[in-house]
Amino acid sequence: MMSSADSDLAQRPAEQILRVAIWGNFALAGLGVVFGLLTRSHVILLDGVLSALNGLIALMARQVNRRLAQPDPERLPFADAALEPLLEVLRGAVSLVIYGFAGLAAIAALGSGGRVVRALFALIYGAVVALGGMVLASYQGRQLQGQQQRPAQSLSLGAVDARHWFVEGAMGLAIAAVFGLVVMAGDPEQSVLHYVDPIAVLVVVWLSVREPWRWAKQGWLEMLERSGDRRLQQRVRKLLDRPIRLVPHQSELLRVGRFGELVYIQLYLIVAPNNELTRQVLAHDRIRQLMYDRLREKFSEAFALDLVITSDRLWAERAIRQQPSDAPPPP
Repeated sequence: MMSSADSDLAQRPAEQILRVAIWGNFALAGLGVVFGLLTRSHVILLDGVLSALNGLIALMARQVNRRLAQPDPERLPFADAALEPLLEVLRGAVSLVIYGFAGLAAIAALGSGGRVVRALFALIYGAVVALGGMVLASYQGRQLQGQQQRPAQSLSLGAVDARHWFVEGAMGLAIAAVFGLVVMAGDPEQSVLHYVDPIAVLVVVWLSVREPWRWAKQGWLEMLERSGDRRLQQRVRKLLDRPIRLVPHQSELLRVGRFGELVYIQLYLIVAPNNELTRQVLAHDRIRQLMYDRLREKFSEAFALDLVITSDRLWAERAIRQQPSDAPPPP
């Protein structure tokens, strides 16, 4: 059983990663906005705005992470589970809006003769971002490897993933390469060079827009309690196949859903008649029916009753995600 001190220690790597994600993204956002205005480059400005969004999401993800790490006996077990999918939906939807505006502005610029960009400053920006992104990718990768558990795949913590920083570094390298060619071309007033920036924006939008769509779609499915991950359900079904076959039953109902970092597994076994479990199960069925009828008679609101009868207090505490007590195991 993990003590509160051990729990705090386990949370420390995630806190460090989120802290770097917050400050790194906000620093990159400030750099992108300043250089975007200085160079008149919309691809740099787009990078800065997206970094600001990533910083905000990382900041909110840290608050969610801290809240989920604090046990609260008065809180419903899945009351906070929708917060992480909500961050995914928010990040995906806002990113799609940003990409949409950037793409429309780039098309308008192409139709009006392009845009003059200060290529030397854009080259400097790209070099700085490439170096910073690769350094942070390496640092975050070491932090993730130091965690005892596998890194969370929820996109509400996507800003802390080392892959994010690798992509940022690669984008900085691409910006430096493109505008380095513009600098080497010599005369920045050549009309053909005016189209470099809007074309770069359209390329970035085309390469990137599918990812926020996936974030928003997956988060929305999780909020609707539909993970859409059939492979996850098949994997759980395979793991439970042997213990399920040990229980005499007619049929089973299995539902598996992902809510942020939490995978919720719901399993009902319909017992076969005339076996050693039937009498006990029938007694539980009568108790549950009595409670259901009482609620339906006196309770005016729509409700769902999920009754578990157990002598194992530790199991009940784990089921509702309450901090386990030192209760003895059942006899």
